Amino acid sequence: MKKSCSPLSILRSPLLRGLAICICSLTPAPRAFAQEVPPPANESYTLARLVELAVRNTALLGSQDARIEEARLAASQARAWPGLDLDLLAGRKTEGGSGGPRYGLALAQPLPLTGKPELRGSLLDLESRSRSVQRSAAELFITLDVVQLAYEYAANRGKAAFVEARQERFDLIREYVSGRAFPTPQRMAESRIVQNRLKLLSSEAIRSRAAFKTSFDKLRVYIPLASGEYPEVGVPWLSGAKELDEKELLPGVLQNEPGLRLQRLAVNRAELEKDLARKDALPDPALLASFERAKAGDTEKNFSLGFSLELPSWNRNRSGILSAEQRKLAEARLLAFEEQKLKAGLLRALTEYEAARQAALKYPQSVLPGLEAQLKEAEEGFRKGQLDLLTFLELDSSAAEVYDRVFDTQVELAARLAVILALTQERDAVNSLGAY
Repeated sequence: MKKSCSPLSILRSPLLRGLAICICSLTPAPRAFAQEVPPPANESYTLARLVELAVRNTALLGSQDARIEEARLAASQARAWPGLDLDLLAGRKTEGGSGGPRYGLALAQPLPLTGKPELRGSLLDLESRSRSVQRSAAELFITLDVVQLAYEYAANRGKAAFVEARQERFDLIREYVSGRAFPTPQRMAESRIVQNRLKLLSSEAIRSRAAFKTSFDKLRVYIPLASGEYPEVGVPWLSGAKELDEKELLPGVLQNEPGLRLQRLAVNRAELEKDLARKDALPDPALLASFERAKAGDTEKNFSLGFSLELPSWNRNRSGILSAEQRKLAEARLLAFEEQKLKAGLLRALTEYEAARQAALKYPQSVLPGLEAQLKEAEEGFRKGQLDLLTFLELDSSAAEVYDRVFDTQVELAARLAVILALTQERDAVNSLGAY
């Protein structure tokens, strides 16, 4: 259940109206961050809720469900025995000077005793399993994509709020500088500097607003949200506290990574195709039954029951069997290569995750209220004449840079973590984020 949030006490300054950073949570354990800027949010979402809506409303998963069922039904049909062959004959029989009608009926029931239908069904079973793996991977991909977009949206929303707060701060400072009696060249220069900074901030505010709106519009690929609404989204704060070990992750990656699972199924498919090629060299028998009636003077009736067996081909499908063996060898070698490539990919992903984690450790959540306190103190010092404008501007710029960096590290760490979770196929990805 989502906990209620309250603004940080340091943000109660009238200079920072429009910026509210709340510490929220998806569960009682992990903390979360969310921002609020105009237009006001009509609704708020937890990350778990966004993922739930995305999975429920994405037509991609429904399409893959239909493909899984398609392959399952095709496998069932492939195992069915072929039906009867029916031959009807009608004519005339002449014997001596007499003639009369002739009728005949023949039935043949193929007997697939070599097991070819079962093998063909097993091949289609593998196809169904492959599509199930793809479906599971697609669901996790959607989950992790929504997670990354939610972090991007929350970060851009926070940046936009901070820029608006800076605009308000500099607007008040401009009024303060302009209202000073007996303007000197120094005061006039300070006023112009503040005005120029306001123009830059105005341009930056436009870009930051567009960034957070664009990042939320990307979520609409998965979630049917009304146009023009930009609600509050709470996402867990990634502290960077959890180190990841290759030895612990590698067994799970080799077992669960979708690409490797599909390649193992390809090896199994090649083995079944080799078995089928061997059985194709063997003919399937058929059970025969016939009845014939003819009349040319005396009525003649013939009944017969027999067994049919085609002679095998002269080369017994040797080339087809060798071809299937080479296909299996190729798939097995490709599997070995994919495992090698995946191990290297895991090492690379862990290196990138560690770099992002170290950055997150250097920019913890506690930095944000500290920055606001520094700016408030500097503003008061400037008003009292204890701090010159250039020093104040330098502090404001450095604070804005750090502020942006704090949120950028969250987005970067979420992206690197998503790569790891995709490799391990962590099914409880959303609820486990607070541990990182």
